[in-house]
Parts: sequence; structure tokens; C-alpha cells
Amino acid sequence: MPNTIFQDCEETQICNGSILIEGMRFPAHLYAPKTIHSALAYNARADDIFIVTMPRSGTTWMQTIVYALLNNGQGFDENLDDFIARNPFLEMHGSNVVEAMPRPGAIKTHLVFEHIPYHPNAKYICVVRNPKDVCVSFFRFIISLSPEAAKNLSFDCLFEQFLAGQTGHADYFDYLFSCWEHRDDPNVLFVLYEDMKANIRSSIIRVAQFLNIDLNKKLLERTVLVTQFDYLKQNRFNERIIDSEPSTTIEFVRKGIVGDWRTVLSDEQSRRLDAHFYEKTRDIPGLNTLWHGYNVFNSCT
Repeated sequence: MPNTIFQDCEETQICNGSILIEGMRFPAHLYAPKTIHSALAYNARADDIFIVTMPRSGTTWMQTIVYALLNNGQGFDENLDDFIARNPFLEMHGSNVVEAMPRPGAIKTHLVFEHIPYHPNAKYICVVRNPKDVCVSFFRFIISLSPEAAKNLSFDCLFEQFLAGQTGHADYFDYLFSCWEHRDDPNVLFVLYEDMKANIRSSIIRVAQFLNIDLNKKLLERTVLVTQFDYLKQNRFNERIIDSEPSTTIEFVRKGIVGDWRTVLSDEQSRRLDAHFYEKTRDIPGLNTLWHGYNVFNSCT
């Protein structure tokens, strides 16, 4: 039966340049309400692969990994049109584009898990990144969009919005909790961004096993090569994606550093985010210690 619960556009509100739908907010200059509603009403298929992320949490990186694994180690630059066609953005491109995509491919989404179209046989790869790096990367991303954004938005302002859950798409913790709740589902792969940085080969092996891909050493090493940040930047990923979509001015690939938050957050902001994280996760065993091995949070009582 078609999913029609989100098709009524009367549920949409526009507030301060954001489209508000089902507790999520989308920048009005990048998204169209009709397209978002069509995405929410999409009927998931058994052969769908969803890459589920909060913005600035390794979305593009995981897209290139899945694409290479599905295409015998092919890099994005070997056939850019094919890469784009096989990696539609659900809530930006809408259900028609996803339904027409060549398969196998992967569907990118920033929706919280409970709003993602679901099929019990579809695959969902959830990538999560520590909130401090997400916050800083999101700020750098926004100010890269235009000179006006760089002039008008301070990090202090963005930080307060992030803590209040009022940055684009969804409250970081709503997204984190929604993925965490499904981490043990047989059709869900829960991936830590920091683990990918620490051991990309191990992460690629996990993805390949999850997607039932026969991974030999040659395919593994080729996938490692064509998905490195240096490879993406040397082959002008950002510029070539922008050239293919002239209205786009987004810096998809930047540094991908773990711990870059230390260059931006003040000591007070770091302590406040520590306290916020522990308050939100203190009663969730496993989640409250998820980043213990990466020196993200100081102990907080």
C-alpha cells in the first residue's frame, strides 16, 4: 500500500528560511516542499540501499565506497554521470528520480530513521560522527555556500543553534538516537565515522559483507584507493559535482579530520557540549561511551 501519510503539503510550514516538516527543517533555498513530501511518500523496494547520515558525517565518503564496491572498484571520476545517477538524494531529488535510478545504487538521505521509507529487505547504512566535529564541519559548510553566509553567520551563533537542535535537517541527537535504536536490526549497518578514519579497510570489509559483495584483495585495495580524501580532492570531486549541477555551490569534500573541533570550539563550548551529550545519553548504555576511544568528551558528572 502506498505511503501517503506525508503527501498533504498543508503540513508544511516556512519559518526563518527553513521548511518545517515532521519536526525536521530543510533550507528553503535548497529544497522544495513538494519534493520533500514525495520523498517521504516513496515506497521503498527490496533492492534499495540507503545511506543514512546527519549532514557532515561522511555521506559522500560512504557514497564513494558503496559505489566502488558495487561497480568493481570504479571511482566516481571514471563515469561521473553514472555516479550521480546511482546516488540520488531522496529528499532533494524526490521519489521519481529514485524510482528511475539505475540499479544497483545507493539512496542518500538525511532523514531521521523513523521517517525514512522502509522495506524489511532494503539495506540501511547509518553513519554517525561525534557531535563536536559535526557542529564545526556544519559551520564550515554553511559559510562556504556564499560570501553572505560567511559574513552573517558566526560560529557562536551556529553553536547555540546546534545545541538547541535548530540547525538544518534535524536535531543531532534525534538523528543519533533514531539510528542507535536500529543498530541491531539485520538490515541496518551502524558505522562510526571515527572508525572509518581509524581503519578504512576494516570498514570497507564490513560494508561489503553487509551488502553481500564478494570482496577480494584487488577490489578492497582499489576501493581504498578511489575513496581516499586525497583521491577525491585531486580528482576535483567538489568542482565536478558542481559543474554537473550548476545551481549547486556546496563543498561536499573538505578535510574529513577527526578532532578538527579543537581548532574552533572554545573551552566553554566544549564543556557545554560535553554536558549536553552526557545529559542526553547517560541512561543509554553503549551510546554514552560510543566515542570513549577517540578523546572527544571529558568526564562529566
